[in-house]
Amino acid sequence: MKKLLLGFFIILTLAACKHSAKDPDLAVVNTEAESQDDITKETISDRHGDEMEVITNNTRDIITVHLNGKTYELKKNHSTPGFSTEDNKYLYTETKNEVTFLKKEMDMVLFHGKRNQAETKMASQ
Repeated sequence: MKKLLLGFFIILTLAACKHSAKDPDLAVVNTEAESQDDITKETISDRHGDEMEVITNNTRDIITVHLNGKTYELKKNHSTPGFSTEDNKYLYTETKNEVTFLKKEMDMVLFHGKRNQAETKMASQ
């Protein structure tokens, strides 16, 4: 009797294991959203060796600056050249080869560096 009960239990266990692993009611959800924004990343060094990472979103006119462990998000300021924070405390400006990040209320330059001219230099011919 014990052998019959044990055999029946083994048959039920094996039958249960043949069940499909995928549940048809569950759908695979892809959480990775593809961004249609034009984003560029750049690391700029100053003469002291300090580095500032700049992430530019050209579609939304937003620049994210990573400097000394802090992150600043700046938006395009259409009244002045450059990008500034919403509270208007910080200003980011860039010219052809130079980048300046400053604190406006104190007129203090937090970062001033030059881009790598080999990357930005255009062919002369």
